[in-house]
Amino acid sequence: MKAIILFAILFFVLSSNIIFCQSLGISIGYGYLNMSAANQDLKDTENLISGAGGYTNEPDEIKGGLFLEGNFKYSIGKFNLGVTADYISSSGNFGYGDQSGSLDVNYDVSTTEVLGLFEIIFPIELSSWQPFAQLAAGVGFANAERTIDFRVYDPYSAYLNLKNTVDGNYFAGRVKAGADYLIQNVMLEIAVGYRLANAGELKGDHVENGTTYTDMPVKDINGNGVEFDYSGFFVTGGVSIRF
Repeated sequence: MKAIILFAILFFVLSSNIIFCQSLGISIGYGYLNMSAANQDLKDTENLISGAGGYTNEPDEIKGGLFLEGNFKYSIGKFNLGVTADYISSSGNFGYGDQSGSLDVNYDVSTTEVLGLFEIIFPIELSSWQPFAQLAAGVGFANAERTIDFRVYDPYSAYLNLKNTVDGNYFAGRVKAGADYLIQNVMLEIAVGYRLANAGELKGDHVENGTTYTDMPVKDINGNGVEFDYSGFFVTGGVSIRF
């Protein structure tokens, strides 16, 4: 909740300065996430069940998801300065069930980032294409939720319902390159890049069968803290309007 409030304040400040910007853009694409620790937890859970004789399917790992980005830019010759904000989310899960019981493990992860950007333009003479390279750095607001629902039916009845809701801030960086295609005051953009966004171990509420514990990290099946790394490559297409 604190991250959402902070992002809303930042967005209001940026929006209030839109009259001074020289271009306004939005992009959409796909981003990858390096959630190796959470994916290993899902895999270890699957191995535990299969090692006990259960017939299991491979877990649905956290790989990536829809990537959204918006920006304001100010031009100084062949250079652009500005501010960009982006959002990405994804999920992963493992499920198993038979006549003796069931187990469901789910991860939902998301992050919002606000970064200052520096961009270099490489204009091509007599061409509408305009290649660019961009560096950006700022802050990310990470959120993650892990739920476990474990039920035993035979030979006795038992259950464990666990929910972790954690968040935290981290340094966010980005390298991006692509090209704009100019159509009067409209620019169509294609780009690829890499996001540096390792949030590490996040803390928050741990709810176990209705009892809440605060300031707790997410623990994997082996009792180790799970780190959340939102880093990864992305590819986008977008449109900008020049004023």
